[in-house]
Amino acid sequence: MTEQRQPLGPDVMAGDPNCPISITPQSGILNYPGSVSNSNIADAQNAIGQLTFADVWRLPPFRIEFGTVYLDVRGAIAGGGRTWQIDINGMNGSSTIANIIVQGNLATASTDERRQYVQRMVRRALEESLSNRNIMDVNGPCR
Repeated sequence: MTEQRQPLGPDVMAGDPNCPISITPQSGILNYPGSVSNSNIADAQNAIGQLTFADVWRLPPFRIEFGTVYLDVRGAIAGGGRTWQIDINGMNGSSTIANIIVQGNLATASTDERRQYVQRMVRRALEESLSNRNIMDVNGPCR
């Protein structure tokens, strides 16, 4: 059976048609662990809350550690985007509990309000990935 995937957007910022952002589920996270604790989830949510707009565009190695997990940028992708992942500390093998792709067309957000919106949507994508175990794609543009 073929699964139908629907984007969570586009979610157009109120009054700003120049910054439509969609969050679209991709495939499942391949190396999702067999067991994830409530503490891992809470720590992941706290790490997500620390991510800023400027952080989104950093290059590896950049990491936010919180309790039992770490949130880190895995790499730059074509077009200036980034891949982000949350992993459980100290696990051998499968340890990824959230994974997103942030497209580079969001880096061009030109106002503080738009940058805050991009930041919120990237955090939302991480939360969605954490809850549904799918890789999420965050796409714009945002001018």
